Amino acid sequence: MAVVGCAGDLIINRILLRTWASDLSREAFLQLERWGTFSRNLAVVSGLVALSFCLSAYGSRKSELPLSARIGIMGFGWALIPIVVMMTFLPLAWTRVELVLVIAGLAHALILLLILAGIHWRSTKAISSTLALLLVAYVSGIVSLIVTLLGGRALWEHTARLAFAFRWSGELAFLAVPIAVGFAVGIPWRGARGKSTLVLATIAALGVAAGMVAWRNSVGGDLTNLFYGAFRLDFLADKNAIAWYAVPLSIGWAVTVVATLSKDPTLRQVGAALVLLLCTGYAPRTPSALVMSVLAVALVSRAAVATALRRRAAE
Repeated sequence: MAVVGCAGDLIINRILLRTWASDLSREAFLQLERWGTFSRNLAVVSGLVALSFCLSAYGSRKSELPLSARIGIMGFGWALIPIVVMMTFLPLAWTRVELVLVIAGLAHALILLLILAGIHWRSTKAISSTLALLLVAYVSGIVSLIVTLLGGRALWEHTARLAFAFRWSGELAFLAVPIAVGFAVGIPWRGARGKSTLVLATIAALGVAAGMVAWRNSVGGDLTNLFYGAFRLDFLADKNAIAWYAVPLSIGWAVTVVATLSKDPTLRQVGAALVLLLCTGYAPRTPSALVMSVLAVALVSRAAVATALRRRAAE
């Protein structure tokens, strides 16, 4: 449910409404807005429920994590969840910038602990590389934000240059995550299921590429701002180069389809995490997107634990 709601939030709220709001009738706009609100609330509520189960699993002794790690995960997690619940159901006017910054800090602290917990289990190289890339992406994102806030107040002349250096390095790591997952995914080429998976993955990749081209032809030079609003990616900010994002996004969605349709439940879990990551975009700032990011990292971390346990049992 969280995956469906997150995808609906991306398509309706961050693409359709922002791109073609002026071309819609008032009734169509209000209807889409209602669907978008429902999708966002569905994603948040379902994500919080799923995250609660993940936190409970990591907080138990069966996780075999050090006591300090279990306390940290449970502490940050159960501090984050009630604040997000409160912000989800209270009026938007009650939301303060300070509260959003608190949520961002709690979410990134929890993401860091979950990644370290997954690395602690020493899973396969592909899953461990995925966790390492996620670590670089989220640490670079939050450091870029801190540099921007502190450097802006201090009027430091190198603020923008340093902030963009961290941001772009994190963005490249974020785009490399599906590629790392791709090394963990195997397709049984000779079977009917493998052939169907390959066809669907190809359709997904071509669909994303065609969608990017159609989006660019529809909005022209406005694509840079609209694309950043949807995915928060701006390394290729030039209007003539931004269409190249179709390449990593097409690969990402193709890998996502293959992982989601895998017979291995662990890879299906990673596939769900990729959907959440690709839909929330890089370095999200809204509370709902941050919850989806935390859930995505938790799913990858749990996949690392499951893979490590499987290897241990085989030995």
